[in-house]
Amino acid sequence: MSAVLVAGSDGGIGRACVAAVEASGTPVHGVDLSGGIDVTAPGGIEKALAQATSAHGRIAGVVHAVGMSGRSLGDGGVAECTDEAWHEVHRVNHESVFRLLRAAIPALQDGGSIVVIGSTLGTSIDDDFRTVAYASAKGALIPLIRTAAREAAPRGVRVNLVAAGLVATPMSVRARSSASIRARMPALMPLGASPCLPEEVAQAVLWLLSPSSGRTTGAVIPVDGGWHLR
Repeated sequence: MSAVLVAGSDGGIGRACVAAVEASGTPVHGVDLSGGIDVTAPGGIEKALAQATSAHGRIAGVVHAVGMSGRSLGDGGVAECTDEAWHEVHRVNHESVFRLLRAAIPALQDGGSIVVIGSTLGTSIDDDFRTVAYASAKGALIPLIRTAAREAAPRGVRVNLVAAGLVATPMSVRARSSASIRARMPALMPLGASPCLPEEVAQAVLWLLSPSSGRTTGAVIPVDGGWHLR
């Protein structure tokens, strides 16, 4: 049976994606830095694909759920963002997606699907979430996945992005702990007025991996409680 490779399988969203795919009856091959595979480094995604293929045979889907916040490195507004934050956040959140797409598209066969986890901050500016490196890296994913989708379409491979809002994961603890942000949640995410669950993001990923989305490619699917409507 064809399998799905999940890069970033130990993270909040990645772990939920693994559980959702497994619950659907599809084998999953999860990789993460803690397991010795760094898909943000040159050769990392190729190693992961080779490992997954060896274990499962055909790979029908790939999920990129690797990401980082650069606040601890100095990410913030344009005037205060450090060089270290800018380069590291773009390396992890943007460059690693390029590396994954470059390797995964040729590796997948007809009907394959690639799903990238993005962020609503890639297209939305908010003073409480002013992190120029993170936002610009996530925003840059949109032309990247659209270009990849156009190139992959003749192979029958689809490439899509899920733009997540504030999600209840360890990475978002700072924001979720802020009293001022909690007070603004009905305005930020009017549909539910609370952070999304990783499982809700994973269900969108599962649909994009499935044949049910067989005519969908190059799309940006928001799972953000309406954040993008502001």
